[in-house]
Amino acid sequence: MGYWRRHPKREGQDALEEIHRLGWRIIDPPTYYTIRCPCGEHQRQIHLTPSNPNYWKQAVQHVKRVCPPQAKEES
Repeated sequence: MGYWRRHPKREGQDALEEIHRLGWRIIDPPTYYTIRCPCGEHQRQIHLTPSNPNYWKQAVQHVKRVCPPQAKEES
């Protein structure tokens, strides 16, 4: 488990752990989790209770697309 407050759903916690492994910082929610890119240029809100069944998969894909790990290594 990470340094952030555990997500109540397993899919949500798995997605947050994957986002953390990709180098993003996770900030605990009052209403949403906030994730911040390691380069400091990107930020996104993550819902606690999304209605889209593919939300978690799409959130991880967004993180990989916006600031891919290869771009961080080349900097």
